[in-house]
Amino acid sequence: MRLRRRTVLRGGSALAAAVATASAAPAIAQSSKWPAREISLINPNAPGAATDLTARILAQALEKKLGATVIVKNVVGGAGALGPTTLAQATPDGHTFGLVAISSHIAVPNMMNVTYEPWKAFDILGQVAALRYGVGARADGPIKSIEDLIAAGKQKQQTYSSNNVTNVVAMFQLAKLTGAKFRWVVFPGGVESVTAAIGGHVDAVIQTVTEMRPQIEAGKLRFLASAAEKRWPYYPDVKTLRELGYNAVTNGPFGYALPAGVDPAIKERLEKALAEVMAEDDVRKKIDDLGIEPVWRSGKDYGALLKSIETELVPILKETGMAKKPA
Repeated sequence: MRLRRRTVLRGGSALAAAVATASAAPAIAQSSKWPAREISLINPNAPGAATDLTARILAQALEKKLGATVIVKNVVGGAGALGPTTLAQATPDGHTFGLVAISSHIAVPNMMNVTYEPWKAFDILGQVAALRYGVGARADGPIKSIEDLIAAGKQKQQTYSSNNVTNVVAMFQLAKLTGAKFRWVVFPGGVESVTAAIGGHVDAVIQTVTEMRPQIEAGKLRFLASAAEKRWPYYPDVKTLRELGYNAVTNGPFGYALPAGVDPAIKERLEKALAEVMAEDDVRKKIDDLGIEPVWRSGKDYGALLKSIETELVPILKETGMAKKPA
């Protein structure tokens, strides 16, 4: 009986090994053939936005690394929810990746009902940049400072434009801190948001350097304050909201992820390619020239950063009334 039992065990081990080998074969085959066609990079913001321009710089650099065409696809809508939803539902074969940020993982899921679970739906590749936000008003208008905006908001409701829920956190904080009444008017893109402000359709705008700077330089938009943690390097004399005495800030890290379930070998290759292009001086300069801070964090480190921001942001969303009501 002992001999027979040992024989059965050997046979079972051989069978298990065969099954394991067979299971690994499709993954190995998939990895070796990747990329087999063009790769889509999903961006949830409109063409011309800061994240869109960054995506196009990286797409061009990645094409040389991967030997495949990388197409930026702007999937705009749903107050920032449509892009990550589309990414989460994409076939996990490594031919689709897209932007993930505070909006996809924290703001949108806590503000509205979405069909994906943010911490399960994506395999994060890494952070590539950090946006710098600011508050502005039309240059020929009555608002010439943050104090003017607050004073006006205490007299009557003031409107401001932006295109994403992540952008406007500082304005909600500012309203709570001062008692001023501000109303967010949603626009489909950052450029449209700034255009609305300089056209007098709204009283102010909170947006990124990329969208605001051209109009500031043209003398059409007045830069009131940095809504980031630091001053903008291009306008070192313009203070942050915190420096002006208001503990209000909008954070802006963004990066990329695959839909969950992609072959780990493909994920590793794409993350490595991203890290390599982010180390190129030319790529970093192009991103910096947009007014965006180039930053590389691995998928693991970027995920940890988003987790840390979640613990800070969710209470703010609840306090400011931005969070969705419990089911």
